[in-house]
Amino acid sequence: METTAEQKEMQEKINNMSPEELRKFQKEQCIFCQMNNGKIQARKIYEDDKVFAILDINPANPGHILLLPKEHYMIMPQMPDNELEYIFTVAKNLSNTLLRSLGVEGTNIFVANGAAAGQRAQHFMIHIIPRMEGDNVGFELARNDIDDARMEEIRKTLSASISKSTGIGLPESEDEIEETPEEVEVDKQEEQEEKTEEEKPQEEKEEQAEEDEVEEQAEEKVKEEKTEEDKPQEEKEEQTEEEVKEEEIVEEQEKTDDPETQESEEKVEQRIDKILEEKRPEQEDDDDFEEKKADLDRIAELLGGK
Repeated sequence: METTAEQKEMQEKINNMSPEELRKFQKEQCIFCQMNNGKIQARKIYEDDKVFAILDINPANPGHILLLPKEHYMIMPQMPDNELEYIFTVAKNLSNTLLRSLGVEGTNIFVANGAAAGQRAQHFMIHIIPRMEGDNVGFELARNDIDDARMEEIRKTLSASISKSTGIGLPESEDEIEETPEEVEVDKQEEQEEKTEEEKPQEEKEEQAEEDEVEEQAEEKVKEEKTEEDKPQEEKEEQTEEEVKEEEIVEEQEKTDDPETQESEEKVEQRIDKILEEKRPEQEDDDDFEEKKADLDRIAELLGGK
């Protein structure tokens, strides 16, 4: 057992520690941190990278759970908001598990935050206690009377403090809201702008509307031109090929309609007719006939297969 001198020496050592050194020292001395590290045996029922849950060795009811952060925090205000949000989400899931698996009728979820609130361990934790009707767990809260004046004083004090710390608060009333000089100046400017807008002649408003419409039309035109420019090159090439084909067809048609071309074709047709009218004499030799046939073939080629 430590003597008074040793206790005094230890207290001085603690007082001279930096915040980081103090937290490390508290973590080394904390029984729940040792449970988390496996140095002390505990009945764990849940664990992840941020929190762990164990069964209380002296439960208020069977299934009494202690949920703790793995990082050492003595009281709730030391915990970052995101970690608080996470640990209470896990508490909700564990409470639902108690209701389903143990068939309990309800749960108490509470935090003993500070010695005056019944906190005995120097490690923040959430109690999740299963409840049944008539289980005789002493959880009755006192119901004291307080006069209206005192209640209103407390309300104003809390409301002002909450508004200051969070930026979210309830105003006392519309008449008691005090604006800052900057807010007053902004309000004046907005009122002046609204007044100026209302005093504009109708003709000026119509002109402004027309100008806006012209600007919109110009913007639409620019968009259409840009869309045309962005057409794929392949589509443009297809259009070019179609135009070339159309030009060839027109040229062919013009060539067909040319009087000289028509006259030349008529002469060729007359020559063919003349040859066809001739009959092959019986005495005509095969060489002569083959020569005439070759002439017919050349003429057919000239006519393009006619």
